[in-house]
Amino acid sequence: LLDGDHEDTEFFPNGNQWFPENSDNLKKAHIKILNKTKALVAQANKVVVDYIIFGNYLEFFDLFKNEFGDDLQIAVLFPKKPEIITRDKERECWTTGEDRIEAVYCEFDKIREKIGEENFIDTSGQSPEETFNKYFKSN
Repeated sequence: LLDGDHEDTEFFPNGNQWFPENSDNLKKAHIKILNKTKALVAQANKVVVDYIIFGNYLEFFDLFKNEFGDDLQIAVLFPKKPEIITRDKERECWTTGEDRIEAVYCEFDKIREKIGEENFIDTSGQSPEETFNKYFKSN
């Protein structure tokens, strides 16, 4: 399990990833997360990236698709909105706020068909570890 939110804190210690003036640092954060994922995969690991993506979502997915090809499985861990708000308030490294959560929720709904409805997983009531064990852990 790779905590992408923790990884991008190097570039965004106070959040604000979605501000247009931060787009260069956002790209750097995405590359850092990709490189860390590549390193873990190189060690024969399956990797789940737990990350609240900012910026162009499809571009982020394409970055990984170009690197991992058919070995990539996209799963959007998408709990119900009230749970996202609660998790945001409890996050230790930064918070984004309810307005941005509402915007992100709407943005993901718009690309749901492109990513595939089957790739959206309602993780309400689950920790990242529980979600990993339920959906991704190899037997």
